[in-house]
Amino acid sequence: MRRWLPWVDATESPQDSASFVRAAEAQAGAGTGLHLAIRDQGALAGVVGYRRLDPPANLDIGYWLGDGFEGRGLMTAACRTLLTHAFAAAAAHRVQIRAAPGNARSRAVPERLGFRLEGVLREAEYLPSGWVDHCVYAMVAGEWARLRGLRPEGAERRVPGPPGGLQAHRLGEGRPARAALDDAGLDAEMAAYYEARAPEYDDWYERRGRYADPATDAAWFSELASLHAVVGRFTAGLPPQGAVVDVGCGTGRWTAALAEGGTVAVAGVDQAPAMLEQAQARLRRLGLRALLVRGDALDLPFPPAAFHAAVSGFVFDHLAEAQRGRFFAELRRVVRPGGRVLLLDSRREARHTADVEIQNRPLRDGRRFRVRKTLFTADGLRRALEPIGPAETGETPNFFVWAEVAL
Repeated sequence: MRRWLPWVDATESPQDSASFVRAAEAQAGAGTGLHLAIRDQGALAGVVGYRRLDPPANLDIGYWLGDGFEGRGLMTAACRTLLTHAFAAAAAHRVQIRAAPGNARSRAVPERLGFRLEGVLREAEYLPSGWVDHCVYAMVAGEWARLRGLRPEGAERRVPGPPGGLQAHRLGEGRPARAALDDAGLDAEMAAYYEARAPEYDDWYERRGRYADPATDAAWFSELASLHAVVGRFTAGLPPQGAVVDVGCGTGRWTAALAEGGTVAVAGVDQAPAMLEQAQARLRRLGLRALLVRGDALDLPFPPAAFHAAVSGFVFDHLAEAQRGRFFAELRRVVRPGGRVLLLDSRREARHTADVEIQNRPLRDGRRFRVRKTLFTADGLRRALEPIGPAETGETPNFFVWAEVAL
């Protein structure tokens, strides 16, 4: 911790820690700050808290975790719950988190939670190693409300109370703490993951690096070719001069496949700007054209009946079950009546032991993110789509599953 925290060298005795506790209690009493201990199995794991800035509706969050407690999502969960309290009960409008550029673990927390990187303050803090810059991440109330599916002035902002879901305690008290993991926070972490993963996303398709497996690579590429054939047949069934949208287009693999024939207008939508940059580069490289737009699969940025069909690759299996109805409501809105939707997803393999997994996925730089993944067979995908309508489904022997459904 000494590398990144200026107070470590000045904390030499229990009396020093007790002085901090007294100062934290005074801030809590005056309403100028809130500092909470995080306990794991009874042990003090770390501290998370905020202090009010000027104006008081602006808060600054700080945190630390002890050795042995990192890499398990404890701080992301704690900050997520503290954010709910900040916007709901503490009347916050803007919350910021600052971290040195080289402090990858600390920066990963706001990135997972969906904060925006607003800029870098040069030589903003003096540490034992010298002056360091600060990356400034921030979130405003409206953004947090949208991430949680709430209106900016929704009921949750008006209800006072302790940080919801965090069984934390003020410093000096002895009750154990546990951070709750909620779907809204998981969605924000997944959004941050795909933004960060964009430059390396195609490693998965191309079986590069950690995805390479000589025992299964040949089967993978054969089945991926079969999936391309499915998309080709779907595109061939579209009306000439029709329009199709690729929802969750990512790096543009399926956007490009749709545009290859040149007979339909193609749009791609993704919430990650870095993914859209990769998709645009792919289209330029292949000499293809498509409209690329940033947007949310649950709130598509298109007018009603704009398309004849939609394709969505490896998106449906990341949705919570409660989000599926909204997903298809948006598709029904932007796809003309009678239009069709093609879903592409990963097939459940024999090694999977649960229908839904919360996977802890690594990136090349060592950061890890939690990702929700529902694992389907063709029959399981057909059953999941029954509330929407009859679906034609198929699967490859090992890796992929697809479904086509009429709207």
